[in-house]
Amino acid sequence: MNIEFKKIPANGIHFETSLGDIRFFGEAIKTSKTMVKCIGVIEGNLPHLCDRCAESFKLMVNERVEVFASEGLYEDNEGEELLNVIEFFDGSIDIDTMLQSEIEAFKSDYHY
Repeated sequence: MNIEFKKIPANGIHFETSLGDIRFFGEAIKTSKTMVKCIGVIEGNLPHLCDRCAESFKLMVNERVEVFASEGLYEDNEGEELLNVIEFFDGSIDIDTMLQSEIEAFKSDYHY
């Protein structure tokens, strides 16, 4: 699912996508000319390998997510709070790419 940056209003737009058994839904809110804040929930079951014994199991996911999408290169300002930012360079936000990135970040934790 792609959403063009220029079509996102300041009061937000709803989005929803899925990947396998994982669903990602929420609101995309424009915070500046080139920045959009995506607030949502990722929920579902994710196949995963136990980090301790390497057995396969279903990892239940129900996570609140706050991700920023930048239109073009993002440069933080000194002293600014560190943000979870994904840069897009084609004028639109790819929600599926955002979901995949958040899944990989979730899987990188230690699960047993």
